[in-house]
Amino acid sequence: MANSLNQVTFFHAAPALAAVLAFAVLVYLLAAAARRRLDARAAVVASIWIVGCLFYVDLFGVVNDMLGGGYSLLRSLPVALALLGLFSLVTLYLPAPLIRVANLVLNAIALVLFVTPAWQAVAYEWRHGDDRLIYDPEQAAAVLPTAPSPSEGESRPRPPDIYHFVFDRFTSADVLAEHYELDIAATLELLEERGFYVADHSFSNYHRTAHSLASTFYMDYLDLLAEAQEVAGNNWQPVHRMLGDHRVARFLKARGYDFLQFGSWWTGTFRNPVADENRPHGFSEFNMLYLRRTMLRPIFHALPDSPLTMRLDWDNAQCQRIRPQLEEIKALGERERPVYVFAHILLPHGPYNFSADGECLTQLQSQQRGSRQGYIDQARFASRIIEELVSHLLAEGRAEPVILIHADEGPFPEGRDPKVPWQELPNEQLRIKTAILNAYYLPDGQYEQLNEEISPVNSFRVIFNALFGTDFEILTERTFVSPDDRHLYDFHDVTDRVRQLPEIAAEGGEAALLP
Repeated sequence: MANSLNQVTFFHAAPALAAVLAFAVLVYLLAAAARRRLDARAAVVASIWIVGCLFYVDLFGVVNDMLGGGYSLLRSLPVALALLGLFSLVTLYLPAPLIRVANLVLNAIALVLFVTPAWQAVAYEWRHGDDRLIYDPEQAAAVLPTAPSPSEGESRPRPPDIYHFVFDRFTSADVLAEHYELDIAATLELLEERGFYVADHSFSNYHRTAHSLASTFYMDYLDLLAEAQEVAGNNWQPVHRMLGDHRVARFLKARGYDFLQFGSWWTGTFRNPVADENRPHGFSEFNMLYLRRTMLRPIFHALPDSPLTMRLDWDNAQCQRIRPQLEEIKALGERERPVYVFAHILLPHGPYNFSADGECLTQLQSQQRGSRQGYIDQARFASRIIEELVSHLLAEGRAEPVILIHADEGPFPEGRDPKVPWQELPNEQLRIKTAILNAYYLPDGQYEQLNEEISPVNSFRVIFNALFGTDFEILTERTFVSPDDRHLYDFHDVTDRVRQLPEIAAEGGEAALLP
């Protein structure tokens, strides 16, 4: 936690901390039971196993590399158990005075190991705790129109369900064709045949997932974060806060909707505090990364494969997450209350563990295939998922829902120099990163406010205007990038550059950055 304070709060670390404390108490009690006494020797033996299990990668990672154990660390497990057992046996026969000294030293080390990161966390909260308050959900919701109260005896028709799918890094059809030799025309034709409006020239509003999704849910540009850039700097927490209690959720819940979130392992969408149901199917990002450093990693690989043991696999448990989530979404059916379903699907985003047919690959198979082909295959698989979902949600006999399918960003351009700030990259690399898939299905084809360049910041403005008769203004389509992870809110407008306006392309020049 102390190493990631710009992203992680105590809330994220609490489950791992509780599990560690419970584990430590259990090990100590087992050691005491074996000796039939709670004494310093039992404490030292317990410490050997606690440290060995919790700091497994740090202690035995080199041994694993020497044995060629690979990601699973499985080959190092017998060696680690033998060494921990040997140290425990030696401890049982050490003289009592030496044990007392060892116990005091270990207690002192433990105190330092606790106090140091705890102080770092407290100090960071003291300096930056107010950064999260840059976004106030109450103030954000205050500008929304209130839901009209029904008159006495008035019966209103049930509003349609809303299904919102974000396919992470699914770039536009033209970028896929030009740079990846991938044709998704069949998928787009299916969408149009089923009545979708496909925005052929849509771009993300920001080039990072957190910012892009935040602006979608905020239904506006992130000017409030730009104005606080000197304060926030590299702190992800303000934008992550915007992914929780957001305008879209408040607007729909005020109108009787249940909110169901099918999140990813990523911290930003794993769990939403205002959702009625969270269905992430797996460990959170913090817990996953922490547990991977413990002995659970080789133990889980030694046990038979199951949805639990495979959650620490190399692929962030994508194979154990995405398919169950899709099946749950398809099984929702029509409820008494309307539902807003948000699903953040990390496809074609890496890790590239799926084949084009959706088969789960091993880490070795994925490495042999390569990241470029991995992206192409996962884009194909994502296209199949889209076709599957659309066919199911628009099946005959079901009430027509609203369906929003879009990406948050495109892939990282091949050959990009990570040392160059994003706003200084060539126009084509910016276009690859910000061109996105974006498609809408509205009952009765209410597409008057859509156009081929519509972007996600306007998506719910259009949807709410069509469904509820609101009069949200349609904002000018704009695209922003920020230089790097140290300047998250230093936004640079690259709208003209990524869209390559006809007059600019004809002159062969580059558009200047907008003020």
